[in-house]
Amino acid sequence: MPYDPPRQKKPNPSTDPLEIQLVYNVRPCGTCDFFWPDDPTQQPYGPYPVYDFDANTPKENLPPGGNGPFVWLQGTTRTPTFPDAEVMDGCRKAPIMTIGINPNLTAFASGTTGASWCYPSFSSDSDTDSWTKYAYYYRYRSVYQEHFDLEFTKKYLLAADRIKAEKPGTMLYVARTTDAPSFDIRVQYDGDPNPTAIHLAGNLGEPRYVVLVNAGDKFSAGDVLAARLAVPSGQKADVWDQPIGYYQQIVPVLDIFQDYLKKKGHADAHLQVGEDVGQLDMVACASPHWGPDWLGGTNSSVNTVISNCVQKNAWAMKQMIQTRPAILFLVGQASWDMFQDAYGHLIKANPPLPKIPDDGPYTLMRQTVQNDCRLEFKTKIDGKKYSLSTRLVITPHFSYDENFLPQFRLSPDALNAFMTAYPEASTFLHTDKRMQYEKPQGSFAGFAIIEDKEAVLAEIKKKFAPAYKPLMAAYYDPHQMMADVLSAMFKKGELSYTKGKHGQPGFLSRSDGPCTFCVNDHWTFPKGCPYDKPAEKQYPIGFLEKVAEQMMNAAP
Repeated sequence: MPYDPPRQKKPNPSTDPLEIQLVYNVRPCGTCDFFWPDDPTQQPYGPYPVYDFDANTPKENLPPGGNGPFVWLQGTTRTPTFPDAEVMDGCRKAPIMTIGINPNLTAFASGTTGASWCYPSFSSDSDTDSWTKYAYYYRYRSVYQEHFDLEFTKKYLLAADRIKAEKPGTMLYVARTTDAPSFDIRVQYDGDPNPTAIHLAGNLGEPRYVVLVNAGDKFSAGDVLAARLAVPSGQKADVWDQPIGYYQQIVPVLDIFQDYLKKKGHADAHLQVGEDVGQLDMVACASPHWGPDWLGGTNSSVNTVISNCVQKNAWAMKQMIQTRPAILFLVGQASWDMFQDAYGHLIKANPPLPKIPDDGPYTLMRQTVQNDCRLEFKTKIDGKKYSLSTRLVITPHFSYDENFLPQFRLSPDALNAFMTAYPEASTFLHTDKRMQYEKPQGSFAGFAIIEDKEAVLAEIKKKFAPAYKPLMAAYYDPHQMMADVLSAMFKKGELSYTKGKHGQPGFLSRSDGPCTFCVNDHWTFPKGCPYDKPAEKQYPIGFLEKVAEQMMNAAP
C-alpha cells in the first residue's frame, strides 16, 4: 500500500499561518529514509492496526472519573500502517510546554499491550477531510492514547504460523533489543528444568507477530502464545482511550499550581493537560526506544534523524516560535542534550549548566529550578519585531513514576560520609518501610519516600536533627519543585490568570501572539477558540518562518 498521504522530502511553502503549515508539512513528512523508505514494504516498524474518525470532528465520550481506560468513540479501521509524524498535542498558545525526544511506539511492546494498541490514520472518505481530522486529534489529545479491545483484535489473528503452548507454563520476559521484525519469546513449561526459546520469524512488510500472554502470566496447553495480526480495513470498532504515564506526569504539577491559584483568589481555576499544557517532541516520528539499535543500527543513522527533524525541518522549534510558551519543561537529560546541541547558542544560563552533570537530570533540575535559565531570541524582520524569552526547566524522564518520588540523593562519597557522621539517621533511611533505597553501582544513591511524606520528613527533623540539614540539601520533590517554579513565575507576572466573562470560567492566560489553529479557512472546530486568538492581528505570512531561519542560523 502506498503512503497515505504521499510522503514529501522537504516542506512545501504555503500561504497559511505557521501553525497551519505545520499540519500540512509534519503529517506527510518523509525526510528520513529510515522511517519512510521509498518502498513502504521496507518500513522497519509495523504495520500496526489503525482507526479513522467517521466525521471530521467525531462524537466523543467524556472520560469517567478515575484513571482507567474508557471507550472514547467508535471508529472504522483502515489498512494497517506505520503512524504519521506528530505535531504538538494541545492548545497552540498554551503557556506551559513540555518537550521529550519522540513519540513512543507502544504497539512494539510484547504482550497484550502490543497486541491491542492502535493509531490514528485519517482518510477523506464520505465527504470528510483527513487534514481536519488530524488537526482536531492533536488539538484535543491530552493524557490518553488509543487501543482496541483485545478480543476484537484476536478475531484477526492469522490462522497460519500460530504459536501454541505445548503444555502449561509461564511466559517469561520478552526482550526485544533491536528493531528487527524477528524475535524470540521464552517460556517456562511446567516441569521443565530450563526455559524454552521460541523463534518468531517476522519479515518486513508482512503482518507482524504479536505476543498474547504477558510476562509472568500462566498459560494452558494449547493456548495461542503468539500469532501474526492483520486487522482489515472497514471494520467498526470501539476505540478505547488509555491514560499514559508519560502524559500524566505533569498532572500533579498542575494540581499543586491550581491550588496556589485558588489561594490567590482564582476560585474557578481548572488547569488541564491539552489546554494549559502543550506536549511536543523533538523528533516527530515514533520509535520504541531511542538509540542506534532502534534507529538504523549506527550512530550515524541516529544523527541523520536528529539532523533532519530537529535542525533541518526544525518542527519543534517552529512550534515553539509560534506558541511562545512562558515555560518549557525539557523531559529527561537526553532531551536536554539534543536541545542544547541544536539551540545552545540561544540559551542563557548563569551559572552555565554543566556539560556532564554529576547526577544527570537531577543536577540539571536543581540548577534550572534555582536559577533562571532561558531560551532567548529577538529580531526585526521587514520592520516587524519578534522576541522569545522562555524559561527552561530540565526534569527527570516522565515515563518512570519512581523518578518523581520525593527522595534524598547522595553521591557515593557523600553517602559514605553521611553513614559515618549520622549512623542512626542512615539506619532509618535504609530500613524504614516508608523508604525505598536504590543504589546503582557507582552512581548516586536514592532514598525515596514512598508514603507519608510529611510524617517522614517531620520524624527525621525531630529524631535526627543534626542530619536534617545535610539531608534536605540533597532532597528532591520533583512535582513540587516544578510547581514552585510556576508559582514563582506567576508572582513575577510571567504567568497570569484571565478572569472569565459572561458567565464563562477564567483561564491561565495564553502566551503572546495570534493563533488561527482552531478557526481558519480550512476548518473550524466546534469549540472555536475560547481565548479570542483569531481576532488578534495576524503575523505577515512567512514572517515566523523567517524568524525560525534566523534562529537556526544565529551565530553562537
